[in-house]
Amino acid sequence: MTISKNKMMELEKRTIDEYKIDSLILMENAGMGIYREINQYNSYTIICGKGNNGGDGLVLARHLILNGKIVEVFVVGDKMTSEFAKNLEILEKLTQVKYIEDENNFEDLVESLEVNEVTVDAIFGLGLNRPLNSFYKKLINLINAHGNYIIGVDIPSGMDPDTGDEYGACVGCNLTFAISDIKDGQLLNSKVGELKKIYIGIVRYADE
Repeated sequence: MTISKNKMMELEKRTIDEYKIDSLILMENAGMGIYREINQYNSYTIICGKGNNGGDGLVLARHLILNGKIVEVFVVGDKMTSEFAKNLEILEKLTQVKYIEDENNFEDLVESLEVNEVTVDAIFGLGLNRPLNSFYKKLINLINAHGNYIIGVDIPSGMDPDTGDEYGACVGCNLTFAISDIKDGQLLNSKVGELKKIYIGIVRYADE
């Protein structure tokens, strides 16, 4: 069974607003859930947007670092959510976070992608609904060209969660962890790779 973007957002909002389960708890559960699935590797490149999808990536990075893994974190984007900012504050006490501001900053990323065993795509989540600009198209193409084993957090960046359509470019994942539920569009685009669900504690009614 799959779920639409709007339904997933509705369930998450209700969990936070009605049941008072803080969004930071849901984010922690997502990052920890993925950590438990992929901690058998030794080295990771994690690319995070500044939204809550990126926040999941920061939580994942923290747990990997605390367990002795080699982790390089790259952050892209402009406006950050409060949940992302909180997890970034924590992570910056543990490691050096690198910021990609334009295409001139891609060199370090390419080197990291080629050296590390795993690439984690935590750039865009459910909220993406527009064509990508040239910066993000080039970024995604670099990930596809240089990443070794690519893991997506919830949705491969560049993919519409309802239709599976691509917004000009899309990360090609070997494995995607669908947060809470598999989205409708993920069954319509092979770039998700293998699909696994991650339980994070979303509250639903008996008929959902």
